[in-house]
Amino acid sequence: MKAIILAAGKGERLQPHTKEIPKSLLKIDNGTILENQINHLKKCEIEEINVVVGFAYERVEEFLKNLNILNIKINTIYNPFWDKTNSLFSLWCARNVLNDDTILLNGDDVFEIDVLRKIISNKDEICVPYKIKESYAAEDMKVKIENGYVSSIGKDLKDISGESVGVRVFRGEGLLILKRALEKEIRTEKFNKKWYASAISRILNRGHKVSSVDIGDSYWHDVDYPKDLEDARENSDIITSIKKNNLRVI
Repeated sequence: MKAIILAAGKGERLQPHTKEIPKSLLKIDNGTILENQINHLKKCEIEEINVVVGFAYERVEEFLKNLNILNIKINTIYNPFWDKTNSLFSLWCARNVLNDDTILLNGDDVFEIDVLRKIISNKDEICVPYKIKESYAAEDMKVKIENGYVSSIGKDLKDISGESVGVRVFRGEGLLILKRALEKEIRTEKFNKKWYASAISRILNRGHKVSSVDIGDSYWHDVDYPKDLEDARENSDIITSIKKNNLRVI
């Protein structure tokens, strides 16, 4: 199994933290968001990681070059239009590596390793996990769940089952379904403003089944604002609960 981490954006809403570095390199405890993602993926026996970069890509590539880690392949894929596009185009840039069971991560997701284990344990072709919250913000990517399957996804949903977790799995035929949806979405009007959740929405509209996993009380947070970064740092003991004996920055 391989992973794709979408980390091309600048993170404007996190200013001034992201004035010069992308949010994937923001520190959570003693490690960065990206480092913790890689550490968790390594522990879950992911064999290859592809990081889609854009803003300050040199710093990300330098960081990755200085990681001392064995038995895992790490590549970068450059989104040359990172300042004008969103995650849909970043994933489209990585379409050529969608050739094996893949876990997709947003580059600003912080989570404990149990979240990743729960999601990977689902063996359906497409799995979109979610988290139930007491309330939902306008910018949250929401899902509606019916009979254990996702029936709709979007930020403007009224009938909400939970917030869509930005860690999703595509296997087998699910990869081909995703790639076809990406090709259709990339040809739509204002494609550059779309999140790749629009491809999942297209998949649902075509009648394909998308399974779901409730991550329960396990810690997961996407870091969009300074308060999110503060929350992640306050919970760093949960996020970085695994000793970093397999991942070391030189």
